[in-house]
Amino acid sequence: MTWESWFKVSLPSLPILFSVFGVWLYWGENPLPVLAPSIAFWGVTISFYLFTQVYKPNSRAPFFLAIVTASLWAFASITSHNLALFLRAGSHSGFIDVLKNTDFWYSYVLAGVAFALSLWQFLVHEPGIMEHVRRQQREALT
Repeated sequence: MTWESWFKVSLPSLPILFSVFGVWLYWGENPLPVLAPSIAFWGVTISFYLFTQVYKPNSRAPFFLAIVTASLWAFASITSHNLALFLRAGSHSGFIDVLKNTDFWYSYVLAGVAFALSLWQFLVHEPGIMEHVRRQQREALT
């Protein structure tokens, strides 16, 4: 994999950095409700990149990957909203109480699945995408 490939994957992580630096360090608020949708959205952007770059005749796999990751992002966002309501209510006494909350687990498991599924498919398909780009560049030069 080239550095360009890793740049394509790492660029959509900027909302995660904003969540950590902006929400937590600057505003001093709890970033847990904001991180899960950001992680899931990172997976969505990777799957949409694959949807636009991967062509498989008679296969709708990239299309379904985009739909699945977008759905996981939506569900992670909803459960993160519920987690934010729980945190805002102040009925927790520490991180252990947050870990006992089912909304925390739903949001982070769904976000992790959305991201891991997209990253796995990226690692599978990116060598073929780069080979196609190199072939097009060689054809353009000749």
